[in-house]
Amino acid sequence: MLNREGPVPIYRQVANEIRRRIASGTIPPGHAIPSEHQIVAEFEVSRITATKAIRTLRDDGLVYTVRGVGSFAGPEDHPRVTETTSPYRRVAAEIAERIRAGELRPDFPIPSETTLMQQYGLAKGTVRRAVALLREQGWVFTVPMRGTYVAARKDWPKA
Repeated sequence: MLNREGPVPIYRQVANEIRRRIASGTIPPGHAIPSEHQIVAEFEVSRITATKAIRTLRDDGLVYTVRGVGSFAGPEDHPRVTETTSPYRRVAAEIAERIRAGELRPDFPIPSETTLMQQYGLAKGTVRRAVALLREQGWVFTVPMRGTYVAARKDWPKA
């Protein structure tokens, strides 16, 4: 998708792809554009490139950024559409479903923090919060310096 050998800087190519998604309605006004982490994972670019792409879109007036929340398509006065479920709760629910479905089995590790960060495009703190929620619910247990493992079926939440 990206032409790494061409004359157009990579950050501009990334910005142009997000611009195309906004113009086509794939990312409607008020909806979040991909985060820096998501851009890094999807386009296989550096964090600096992701930051420059978002800055370009902001400078062009296509997006606005709310510090600590994210960047959104459209003008700043357009109402933001936010997820109804916190990202960490969504990740925890998806991992719990994978456990329930037998994809992740008791006494085997769940994906690492790094893998989950890349898979979901989330920050380390958000992933840690999701794993902590799974631990509180009884889906997983953590062995210090070893990892986090799926709990025995008898310890899973009843519901």
